[in-house]
Amino acid sequence: MTDSTVQPHGNTSAYEPPGYRLGEPGDVVIHAGPRQSPRIVSVPTRQSQHLIDLGAGDDLFASVTGLLESLDVSGVMVEFTEGEFGRIDYVYPAYGPDAEHPMSFTSEFHHDGPAELQHASATVGKKDGVPFTHIHASWLTQEGPVKGGHLLPGTLVGPKGMRLRVFALADAQQFSEADPETGFFAFAPTATDSPASESAQLSAPASASASASASASASAEAVISRVRPGELIDDAIVTICRAAGFDTAEVRASLGSTTGTVFTDSSAPWPAVEFTHLTGSVSGALGDNPQVRLEGEVVDVAGEVHAGQLALGANPVAVTFELLVLSM
Repeated sequence: MTDSTVQPHGNTSAYEPPGYRLGEPGDVVIHAGPRQSPRIVSVPTRQSQHLIDLGAGDDLFASVTGLLESLDVSGVMVEFTEGEFGRIDYVYPAYGPDAEHPMSFTSEFHHDGPAELQHASATVGKKDGVPFTHIHASWLTQEGPVKGGHLLPGTLVGPKGMRLRVFALADAQQFSEADPETGFFAFAPTATDSPASESAQLSAPASASASASASASASAEAVISRVRPGELIDDAIVTICRAAGFDTAEVRASLGSTTGTVFTDSSAPWPAVEFTHLTGSVSGALGDNPQVRLEGEVVDVAGEVHAGQLALGANPVAVTFELLVLSM
């Protein structure tokens, strides 16, 4: 949902339906704070991909955060491809205290012992001037069904190790900052001082049908974006592609939250779910009939995990979404 586990409206440790009226999956949530603009901010960048292995017992957050230094870049997005956790500290979405603040987090949970990685994604940037990592993941243990959530420092790599696909961003970085609209912290992308990032930040319109200037990103290989609450995730991706001049693109290593989830064959409940990953493709983005296909896995307010193909035009962002879009 956000890149900080500090929750300004209180939290809970169990699934407790609130006393206010619940919405349906995909219903837009209007947050109590002042509406911010622009609704979509994108930064074009060059990118390189790396397969990196972590060893048994490694501190997951220290290892992932350390990628900024080891790869000598200012921004990183990560897909976890295979492996095992040894210890997991986590929270997951919860109902907020009232109708004006319907989103929160649970209290902290812990799992000790090996757990097989199912999916995970991470954004690596800075908060308060130091490297900072935001990770959502799902896992399978011997005790039963798949679990998932927003990981916390203290999480360790298991005996089988872990493999990461790392997208190193040469011209873009992310800073975690307080969002007055939602009351949460969230990553916001900005351009680095690299010559390749001249006029790099693109403020895209909220509607995917409206084009934005793509001159700054004509040679970019990728775009990182922040999408604010209420924007439909598929429409936002098309808007990002048009702003960057990408007719065909791939979505990778992306995470964030929507107001519940509407899949093509099922749904997950309102008011917020957290994506352990979002992947997909876009074709014909610069034409009149763009084709979008998105797959994702989410964790809901009961701690249950759902996965499938996202229905189009049905999934507005809940708090924030961190997107990586690659030109194809």
